[in-house]
Amino acid sequence: MSLTFWKPALAVLVICASGSPSMAQESKSAPPKTIAYNASPTPYFNEHAADVARIYDGFFFTVGSWDEGAGAALGLNSTPPSPTEWKNLVRENLRHLNEAGASANLLGVHFGDSEEWPSPETLLAPEYGDKMAERFGAIAREAKELAFHGLSIDVEYPYPRYALEHPIYTYDGYTAEDLRAAARKEGRAIMNAVLGSFPDAVVFVLPGSLWTRTLARDFQLAMLEVMAERDAPGGFHLGAERSYCLLDPVSQVAIPREGDLSVEALVRDADVRDYWRRRCSVAPGVWPAHMVETGGKDYPARAWAEELADLKQQMHILRNVTKRFIWSFSGQPLWYRHSPEIEAQYGLKKQTYQGIDELVAGWHSILADKSRDVEPRIQPCIDAVADYDQGKIDGAGLCSRLGTPGEWYVLGPLDNPNVRAAYSAPKAFLGAINADNVYRGRDGAVRWTALRNLEPLGHLRMTAFADWCATDNASAQWVATVQAEKNTKAFVHVGWDDGVAVYLNHTLVLDRLAYPERGHGMLYLDKYNFEEKAPIAIPSGKSRLTVICVNGKGNWGVNLRIADENACPISGITFPPLREGSWESIAAEY
Repeated sequence: MSLTFWKPALAVLVICASGSPSMAQESKSAPPKTIAYNASPTPYFNEHAADVARIYDGFFFTVGSWDEGAGAALGLNSTPPSPTEWKNLVRENLRHLNEAGASANLLGVHFGDSEEWPSPETLLAPEYGDKMAERFGAIAREAKELAFHGLSIDVEYPYPRYALEHPIYTYDGYTAEDLRAAARKEGRAIMNAVLGSFPDAVVFVLPGSLWTRTLARDFQLAMLEVMAERDAPGGFHLGAERSYCLLDPVSQVAIPREGDLSVEALVRDADVRDYWRRRCSVAPGVWPAHMVETGGKDYPARAWAEELADLKQQMHILRNVTKRFIWSFSGQPLWYRHSPEIEAQYGLKKQTYQGIDELVAGWHSILADKSRDVEPRIQPCIDAVADYDQGKIDGAGLCSRLGTPGEWYVLGPLDNPNVRAAYSAPKAFLGAINADNVYRGRDGAVRWTALRNLEPLGHLRMTAFADWCATDNASAQWVATVQAEKNTKAFVHVGWDDGVAVYLNHTLVLDRLAYPERGHGMLYLDKYNFEEKAPIAIPSGKSRLTVICVNGKGNWGVNLRIADENACPISGITFPPLREGSWESIAAEY
């Protein structure tokens, strides 16, 4: 069987129509702006704007849901909008912050987890879509009048209902494609309304991933399409949360291009891809209070000096590769140093984190220094990102330079061999990778599928492959090519949920198919992208790399990088992309 693989146009360095440099060029000369999530209007900002501007470039001022919250805070329940105490105070805050240089302020709204959207009634009723568009147009109009830099739209909270198999969707008189079309239509209507009121608005989307459940993906991609059609100057920015954890340095390098590669994989329209490269970005989020705020009992607690040293390294790396914005999250505000005088004057209480004085002082020092120095071993990864930005390599090439395959063959969903092995096809990966062969999978017939898993952190997106459908008690086999210029000793670095095995050719190099005692898989060490590493001897030439991923319940996936002992990519190890031709001839190369 002959298969033709879609080959994307390479990313190119683009000069904006105005003659100004693209964001990739701008990021080399000026550090990205850092925005704090979140803030409420307070007289403190009026009188301490200069102090704030030394550490932050702006704030997310959140008002709650797009309907009730925005209606109350912005006075949108009357025509014309009525004055409110919130608007009066935030207007003064923004005037002082903008004058001090902290001008990257966003008006934030969200979709509530217990509200009615999305649902069949809200997606399929034209009048509800009209209501949403009218309200978002009004929100944007108020944001522009108040002198905000743009909007932040948090799509996270109703995430279960973005899955097409959610029980709220009965499919009585409509289809899954009807729901998808409605989500796209409403995404377009909302963005047209926003840009109609605020043409140059910066638009953030939280939590900032296009590889998400179906309806959320369609909704966001439609918003991006409208911005591209208008060539909206503010750009569409994905507020990523992968960087919340203090991952290894190479993963931190990868995060600010994760969205670029998602666009490369998901968007076929060349004009939209071009717009993304010129105007849009991933905005990585940093969680400075993570050690004391995550709530995970297994998170490794340590001295603040060590935690702050890793935060400093993280910020230095992100400033090298982030195009436009970094944002920071904390459940309690970290933008002021508490004193009895400040509390008495502004009502700003002392934060309750353990070690708060050391945390605030250290975090403010990291924010103020704007440094970008990195260890020499990280520089080749930063250079790889620059090559991607300049069109010298594509997304698969960037993944390869960062030590992970960007293109795979996948077989699944299969049975979970820990529960029922009957339909787990245990030896399929040892044979020919042939799209004509049919295997008995967990739910019926399955075949090898070519997958462009453009994920520079090395995450094998099983939920994306299976589109979040029936993930419980399943397994899958992933096969890619690894090529070595010479016999090379390396390490395979792996994180997983719930079980994993890794083979090089026919040799088992790591076996964790049995569930870990803690039962958390790759999430139990919250800090780490990779839990374990195993030595691997890669022979000269091409070899077959196989990953078997097993899941018991809920989300599943594997993180994988082939690198040195410190998880840094090795020169001379690459992962050739899938090539055109029969799968039998590709298999014969091994």
